[in-house]
Amino acid sequence: MMPETTTLPAFYIPGLEESDFKEFVPLEFGYDGIRVKMNAPVLTPDILTKTIDSLLAAREEYLVKKPVLEIAETIGKVVELWRNPEYPLRRLAVKLLPVITRFSAPMVELTLGGISAMFSTENLKLLLEDEFEDPLVLDEFRPRKRSGGYIRAYGPSLTTIVFAGNAPGASMLNTIYSLLLKSAVLGKSASEEPLFATLFARSIAEVDPQLARCVAMVLWKGGNEEIERLAFSRSDAVVVYGSEHSVNDARKRVPPDVKLLSYGHKLSFGVIGREALSAERVKDTAANAAANVSMLDQQGCVSPHVFYTEEGGEITPKEFSGYLAEAMEQFNQRIPRGRITPDESAHINQLRGSYEFRAFGDDGVALHMSSQGTSWTVIYEQDPTFVPSCLNRTIRVKPVKDVMDVVRLVTPIKQYLQTMGAALPEERLMPLAEEMGKLGLDRIPKLGEMAGPSILWRHDGRFNLLDFVRWTGIE
Repeated sequence: MMPETTTLPAFYIPGLEESDFKEFVPLEFGYDGIRVKMNAPVLTPDILTKTIDSLLAAREEYLVKKPVLEIAETIGKVVELWRNPEYPLRRLAVKLLPVITRFSAPMVELTLGGISAMFSTENLKLLLEDEFEDPLVLDEFRPRKRSGGYIRAYGPSLTTIVFAGNAPGASMLNTIYSLLLKSAVLGKSASEEPLFATLFARSIAEVDPQLARCVAMVLWKGGNEEIERLAFSRSDAVVVYGSEHSVNDARKRVPPDVKLLSYGHKLSFGVIGREALSAERVKDTAANAAANVSMLDQQGCVSPHVFYTEEGGEITPKEFSGYLAEAMEQFNQRIPRGRITPDESAHINQLRGSYEFRAFGDDGVALHMSSQGTSWTVIYEQDPTFVPSCLNRTIRVKPVKDVMDVVRLVTPIKQYLQTMGAALPEERLMPLAEEMGKLGLDRIPKLGEMAGPSILWRHDGRFNLLDFVRWTGIE
């Protein structure tokens, strides 16, 4: 039986079609009887210059004149399309992204639903009001409420965004943030996932073709000095997602007068207080913890590597690891883990083997694992040292006598801290949050909500919008 083949462009450049390019890099993906063929044009300095010129012209003609709240409403309409499971482009994404990314189709469906719910018109306006207080400063000079005079905010003319490929739909975030600031967008898709950014740009064109003329999604080989120097030098802001190496490499080519915001390697974890380990609550606690580990197959920066579990509850931390294992299996039945590479599978099996051997003669170690394959692994280990996970739904449970002990345990990795999921009453959470904030942690959701950040989250401790603007005041 011949595989079903879908052929799509791996770019979105307003006014240009595949016939306008001379050379392409073919990208092919295949799995389970489905093949995806995508053509990425070889981006030359001439093509990139014309693309940027076109983006900036479209911005001046349309985007800078469009009131910011109308932009929010337009984007809200685009995102509303993606909230509908029957929307043709969403159906296409759910069909093809599992082939390209190796996430399971239910995981792609769940992720796209969550991201699109985050960017409703109401939430976009909430974000603008939260960061600017008076969002109309993006349209005109507005009165200062306390000191007199007027103030005006200006977004970048062009924002270049280097997307990561580890989360389906994530390219939606900074594309939306940039458009809210009346910035044209030049997006560089990841070769591991070149699909979603182009589909999202196409959906913008369905709702507002003029707004879509301010967006281009392209692909080039990371580290291409000529292309990156050109793209970055023509931008007012550059956003880079990726490994520390990728971020540092891009930083070398960003001019000093261009604003660079980078999102590199981060580590997250959970803290479970004794109150959440009562016989009445433990199953819910385990279900929330399992969801946090399993979302995005633990590939996100918000995914936990360790659960620090407090002693003194009705259920011991070691017993909790068993409840967590049951919850991991239940989640996997609903939302299966995606495919992994042979190397990733070998790493998990090697880890399992070492802990299986230790568990025979050490009461301080317990191993729980999926009965088939490497779908999930739960390790209980008395040694409280923070150990990064090998991911793909592999989690450690470590006991602590008091949740405040966690501060000392994560101090060695403080430069990488991001999210701490917490199952604690407020009166005990607040002192811990204070100390974690001092270390550099920037987000503390409830356990179970680690993978679904609020639109108001200060990602890596920074504003989503304010960090990009410059200000002019009339005194």
